Amino acid sequence: NGMFSLFQRIKLKWLQYRYRFVPWIALNLNQRSARTVDQGHSDKLIADHVVLHSILGLFSGFHQFYQPEQKICLETAYKALASRDPAKIARQNSQATGALLGFTVERGPSTLPQGGTGVFVTSGCVPKGSVVAFYPGTVYYPHEAIFFQSIGNSFIFRCIDGVLIDGNDRGLSKMIFNSCSQRDRQGPFNVCDSSWLTACLQNPLAIGQYVNNQSKELPANVAYQEFSVPMDFPFHLRQFLPNVFYSPHSAEDLTQRALRLVVLVSVRDIRVGEELFSTYFTVVR
Repeated sequence: NGMFSLFQRIKLKWLQYRYRFVPWIALNLNQRSARTVDQGHSDKLIADHVVLHSILGLFSGFHQFYQPEQKICLETAYKALASRDPAKIARQNSQATGALLGFTVERGPSTLPQGGTGVFVTSGCVPKGSVVAFYPGTVYYPHEAIFFQSIGNSFIFRCIDGVLIDGNDRGLSKMIFNSCSQRDRQGPFNVCDSSWLTACLQNPLAIGQYVNNQSKELPANVAYQEFSVPMDFPFHLRQFLPNVFYSPHSAEDLTQRALRLVVLVSVRDIRVGEELFSTYFTVVR
């Protein structure tokens, strides 16, 4: 019984991990549904300015640690930070999401056999071409070491240009994100959102890593889209960006390095109660 139970656990891990295992993908690609992107063309479902407008509108409606017009000393800022109630803020921001976007999404048990956790529309209706979720995590350039973080990790997203985003909210990946977020912090002011690692999400849409792969019976209703945060993105809204660079900033980075985001965009109208499905396969030809 013990060996059978171990085999079942290993099999379940493999069924979840195989979609990230490049050799298996290559051997089985002709049997899978995939999105195709022509080489030299960007993978855009909606224009970047539409993504930016959606993000700015959403973040502006969230409960904020401070507003740019506020003039507060550091002592007051630290006291305000210490007195914050994460659970209350998470509820407020979830309500704000529903009011601003007309829908909310949450995690729950997937409808797929052995699907684990999935993401569902819990209220409202998602119009086609909407930003539905963010893929949170630590951003790695192709040359940066990610071997130990990748072991048994099914939450690593590979961008078209080889940039990787580690969306695992446990273990070593969690420790690294927390460390990098504190490293980049400006005094009491956060420049990214680490609450996606907790039960109290300050950005309720930062759950894109839990969207499951489509099946023949349940085709994709969302798709991944890469987006670079502009350098003039408002500083007071960066506290809701659920991504951080693995490597520290340099003097050149401050003017040349744009933070990579991956958002999930709806490819059709999605009704309340539906589970979100993407495709883990994008072929660049």
